[in-house]
Amino acid sequence: MAKAQTYIKDIRAQVKENHGGKVPAYLNLTIRLYADALELKDHYKKIVMEEGAVIFEQGSMGNMIRKQHPLCNLIYQQESICQKYAKDLGLTAAKAAAKPEDKGDKDATNALNEFIDGMR
Repeated sequence: MAKAQTYIKDIRAQVKENHGGKVPAYLNLTIRLYADALELKDHYKKIVMEEGAVIFEQGSMGNMIRKQHPLCNLIYQQESICQKYAKDLGLTAAKAAAKPEDKGDKDATNALNEFIDGMR
């Protein structure tokens, strides 16, 4: 839990920077969940680093089978969850990437009319 507290401080600092020096109260739960998700991802990663990303199991015929560590999938899932929380807090460039290009003074109706005229 100590690591989550460190994450909370770091996340709050980033959110504060993005929101003009204040952390909105409605983001407190998301910040805590994000910190917990990061801590859990670190826990899984530590286990995989100690045991190795590849494990060997005995197959049904007695031969050794090389497999990916089962926690690797959980790490990928945790990273996805962490990415979602970061996006929810506005800590990613997702909004900038999704922003539509400026088409000048054309509005949607004019663009649609031009498209329809072009199909005729």
